[in-house]
Amino acid sequence: MAKLQPQKSERKYHHGDLRRALVDAALALIGEGELGTLSLREVARRAGVTPAAPYHHFRDKTELLAAVAQEGFLALGERMDAAVADIPARSGRRRLAAIGRAYIEFARERQAHYRVMFLPEMKQTDPSLGMHAAADAALARLIAAVQAAGPPADDETACRRAVLAWATGHGIVSLWNDGLLDHKLPIDASFVDAAVAQIVAVARAG
Repeated sequence: MAKLQPQKSERKYHHGDLRRALVDAALALIGEGELGTLSLREVARRAGVTPAAPYHHFRDKTELLAAVAQEGFLALGERMDAAVADIPARSGRRRLAAIGRAYIEFARERQAHYRVMFLPEMKQTDPSLGMHAAADAALARLIAAVQAAGPPADDETACRRAVLAWATGHGIVSLWNDGLLDHKLPIDASFVDAAVAQIVAVARAG
């Protein structure tokens, strides 16, 4: 009798990529608009594994979403670093503008990650999961850019300016991602330029 082939879920688990498969499945479902109805069972089905398989890595759906958010914040941090890598430290405004542009581009290109990163329930997740540290590191990059762009400010003022700039960028891309700007005005390169300029202006005036 021919030996039965292992199930797809077994192959994935034994190859050590189950966690990656689950995160990718969650991202795919979120990208299809299923964030509100997302469940570990549906993620397992999309990943081609048994309903119990996700519990090897995640205690519940919130923990899976925290992994998605952490991945997003880490990727955003890398995008911000790359944006300023070739800009001299003395060019504070240019570096701040580059970070603002990187933020908008990331939010547009990685919409599934972005939606999860700012879910209200993410702030309640266990700090040991790493999501909070990744988010704080991304914000620290923005605060440093605001301080370098001037005018001179103490840490509290710089943080306030950074949060205002972040809120400006977040509001713009959230409206854009949700399609609420459609048919309102041309969404093109000049719109992005204007958005970046507004982020810089708010950061410096805040």
